[in-house]
Amino acid sequence: MRIALYGPFMFQLAVGLRENSANDVQLFLDEETLPRSLLDEPLVNDSSFAHVGPWATRTAIMRPRTAPITRLLAEFDVALVTELGPIFAQHAGTNFFFIPTGWDLTCGPFPIRSRSARSRGSGDLSAAIVAARLRSGIRAATGIWGAPFMPFERAVERLGCVLSADLPQSIDTSVFTPHIESAEAIDGFEGLTIFHPARMMFTPDPFLVETGQWKGNDILLRGFADAIDQGVDSRLVLLDRGGSPDQESARRLIHELGMFDLVEWLSSGTSAGFTWRELADLYRSADLVVDEFGGWYGLIALEGASCGKSVLNHVSADAMASMYPDGHPFLQAQTVKEVCDVIALLTDTDRREAIGDASRQWVLEHHDRRVVARRCESMLAALGLA
Repeated sequence: MRIALYGPFMFQLAVGLRENSANDVQLFLDEETLPRSLLDEPLVNDSSFAHVGPWATRTAIMRPRTAPITRLLAEFDVALVTELGPIFAQHAGTNFFFIPTGWDLTCGPFPIRSRSARSRGSGDLSAAIVAARLRSGIRAATGIWGAPFMPFERAVERLGCVLSADLPQSIDTSVFTPHIESAEAIDGFEGLTIFHPARMMFTPDPFLVETGQWKGNDILLRGFADAIDQGVDSRLVLLDRGGSPDQESARRLIHELGMFDLVEWLSSGTSAGFTWRELADLYRSADLVVDEFGGWYGLIALEGASCGKSVLNHVSADAMASMYPDGHPFLQAQTVKEVCDVIALLTDTDRREAIGDASRQWVLEHHDRRVVARRCESMLAALGLA
């Protein structure tokens, strides 16, 4: 089966599908949006698999019918696309499935709703053009494979569509693994190390909450401070990163709480961020990985769990029950007190390790890229496309 995938979000799935010799898999990556995490991957330089190019240019978006990427997608039996992929796949004349990452479903198709998230003026015109093309492309998709996350459900309802299925995010469990010698305790710290690599976004902006971008990080900062006041020996590791709108507010809050000497800000030294292998080392050096508190989980939760770490977040109980009937390993908190209680709980080494082991096993069962690829093949076969 000839399968095309579009967008960096599709890399791990593409690798998993490629491991089946019956599949001819090609991955298309736009050179302007290629993340640093992929630059460290040898397969990106394999011209028989990955094709990095100027696919989503202004001209291509304005004239998608004649865009080079559209012609290439037309050569495949099926296309799995994300980001701006639906704009081109719509005109390729092949079955295609839209697998949203977030922005491409909750913000991109709605330029008026998302106006607070961009520069005004000429940006409004560009956003309107992209939105019109993206709405048309999404509506033309053979199916939309997305989690039953409330912002996703609201967005597809506005588009007059439905979430037809859910394909879990795939993880390279050989990179995000607990079995590589790590840098734990090299600095002599024997307390609880908490790693929170998410962007700081805790201002309760209605648009951010509605689209699932609000992360509620201030709950963590305050809960951490309370745990310290109760005598817990701990430190908090955060990332100094671009695109983190409340980062300076977080720094001020940390000083107000009197814990600036217990918080470390790490920087990758480049605006492109950390590679996957660098992040894996950071996860392994932690005792607790904290994701976000907006009602859903991100890659942080999966990567941390894959490294055999306890993960703290807040997810929708109903959505998780529908996706994982046998449960999930994530520790839950919605309030400052609950965050404090979890931190105190994890000072018990045996409990922490038991949760970490269960987290690793859960990721292997549900999110390993081979597992997800086989599930994807089954989903396509059920639709008569394999």
